[in-house]
Amino acid sequence: MKVLFRTIVTLLLLAVIACGLVIWYISPDQKLDLSYRDIDVKAKAVQMLKTRKPEITLSGSELNELAKKELLKHLGDIPRQITVTGAEFHFSGQEVTADINGKYEDLIPFGAKLKFYMEANGSTLELQHESTQIKAIKIPASQLKLGTITVQLKDHLPDMLTVDHIEFLPDGAKLSFKLDWMSLPSLLLK
Repeated sequence: MKVLFRTIVTLLLLAVIACGLVIWYISPDQKLDLSYRDIDVKAKAVQMLKTRKPEITLSGSELNELAKKELLKHLGDIPRQITVTGAEFHFSGQEVTADINGKYEDLIPFGAKLKFYMEANGSTLELQHESTQIKAIKIPASQLKLGTITVQLKDHLPDMLTVDHIEFLPDGAKLSFKLDWMSLPSLLLK
């Protein structure tokens, strides 16, 4: 009886240690939040007027702000057991990775890396979710598939600007426009 009791206590202790190690392993490496700031295009339009080039470059950090804003709209696509608590997107051409912090069942914190493929469709950036990974553990797409995140650039641009072409850069994107140069000064007066 004593041997059985010791065996059970030892197995329980090993199970608690194993759970603790798993929680420690999957815990987030960095502190992230879901806050974002709106992008001010007016200064970029002033620069466009000075250079007379109908193009604006959005940096990776500006695209991160736009993607975080759109991610908030897609939180309902994630299984209800998972709560996303933070995100940061990294852009490299058409490849996008997102560091995501969250909690499983509001108890177990985790950090994950999501991979996306970004395409341009007119004035829309579409981020197609390809894979999810927690450290070295790959999560099958059947268990965690986030819908396409769409960033409507038109929502962040003045009406007079129409996106003609989007070029993906190593850390951002260059937007080329069709515009009526005579209407651009009215943007500056607002």
